[in-house]
Amino acid sequence: MLRRRIWVTLFLVVALLSWVLVPVSAKKVKLTVWGRDLPDDDPAHAYIKALVEGFQAKNPDIELEYVALGDPGLTDKTKVVMASNTGLPDIFQSWGGSVMGGYADAGRLLDLTKELKDIPGSAAARQAMTWKGKIYGVAPFFAIAGIFANEDLFKAHGLEIPKTVAELEKVCDAFLAKGIQPIACGARDKWPVLALYMYLTNRYGGSEAFANAQARKARFDSEPFVKAALKYQEWAKRGYFGEKPLSEAYGDAQQLMATGKAAMHITGSWMCAQYSDPGFTDQSIGFYAFPILEGGKGKATDIMGQTDIGFAATRVARKKKDAVVRFMKYAMDPEPCSAEPGRICSVPGVKSPSRLNAMASAVFATAETVQFWWDQDLPPMVTGPLNDTMQNFFLPDADVKKALTQYEQLVEDNVGPVK
Repeated sequence: MLRRRIWVTLFLVVALLSWVLVPVSAKKVKLTVWGRDLPDDDPAHAYIKALVEGFQAKNPDIELEYVALGDPGLTDKTKVVMASNTGLPDIFQSWGGSVMGGYADAGRLLDLTKELKDIPGSAAARQAMTWKGKIYGVAPFFAIAGIFANEDLFKAHGLEIPKTVAELEKVCDAFLAKGIQPIACGARDKWPVLALYMYLTNRYGGSEAFANAQARKARFDSEPFVKAALKYQEWAKRGYFGEKPLSEAYGDAQQLMATGKAAMHITGSWMCAQYSDPGFTDQSIGFYAFPILEGGKGKATDIMGQTDIGFAATRVARKKKDAVVRFMKYAMDPEPCSAEPGRICSVPGVKSPSRLNAMASAVFATAETVQFWWDQDLPPMVTGPLNDTMQNFFLPDADVKKALTQYEQLVEDNVGPVK
């Protein structure tokens, strides 16, 4: 009987030691990350592929479940789970700003201020992932809007890159006379219209125009917004965006630039990779800052843009904070970041992969203010209607002030009246 008890005791001790000493890899922490792009061989997804594969290789004790949801799938699903407070991932790709801030205010995010505050990166990137003094994630890449200009066309027709809005109009008129579409826009997809409208509003009213409307100190049908909309409509009437801009999708706009049928494209720097790719276009394309408006309030150093790839952590990851921080740090590591072919990197030590990227990075470096995309910086319930409202700018008989007044009413109903 005694011998049996000794064997049982030894068995229990061995079992206990086996459990305690089991390799860490057998008890992997599972980290679920929601992203936009597949980690595949698409050149535009090179960073995500390098991030996922590199992190898994360097962290064998962590099981990484990366879920690619596409666009707008990522945004839509994130909104749903944040609203219901169920099914949250550990980490999700985020553009920061007030949308992320709303999730933080609702108690959905994980405060990582202490862990992330010393990670090397640009001040703009850190600010983008900060809300009310707390850091919730990292932003390895930024995007800014500017003018992609077909330098071959400009040179062939003896034209200079415009530095003022008046010069831009003269250039557009000159290209029209030559049968070349001055500006590719992709209005059918709605959101591509926004970058130019943001710049025009800024150039009329300065950075405070949107800031005041957002803070409900001014209306969205106040003078800068209306003047910018009227200018947009005027340019549409002149034919600056082609004969049927509302039929032109974003992909169509890219093709117009790639084939030399359009002279300029006012869009985000994420296009640097494609417009640098000789397999996509044989045109010589450069990236330039949006012009100033003589007599206006906006400055050349007022830049429109936002984080292009960022990651934020949710509250469900609080018990695996170590794994989360390791992912965030690797997302900001020069190794995966160097794989990115086009976006502006906010990580020190990462070289520009192309001339276009270097040009966009140089414009970004001049920024005194970076205004986030309005359809990311405003509450979700009013962003879709904003893009719908801008479709009126392409209708020659539309009352754009009335359309903006209707949008202002929607903002008042959902956000609040001007104080």
